[in-house]
Amino acid sequence: MADNSRKGPNDRDDANWGQYLGYGLQMLVGVLLGYFVGRWADGKFHSEPWGLLVGVMLGLAAGMYLLIKDAIRMNKD
Repeated sequence: MADNSRKGPNDRDDANWGQYLGYGLQMLVGVLLGYFVGRWADGKFHSEPWGLLVGVMLGLAAGMYLLIKDAIRMNKD
């Protein structure tokens, strides 16, 4: 019988799957938080749609910052 317990180079590692899912969640949380804060700012200051746009862009930038920071950390290891 063949030994199927060894992993080949094309097999997915469960730890990497979770790590990539975490990156997506970081981006999603950043954008959603920016969306809701931007909507709140638009309602408070009557600045529609600028609060929403600025909030989403800041959330996207924060998510990208965390992604790049993790990539640099992984590259050093």
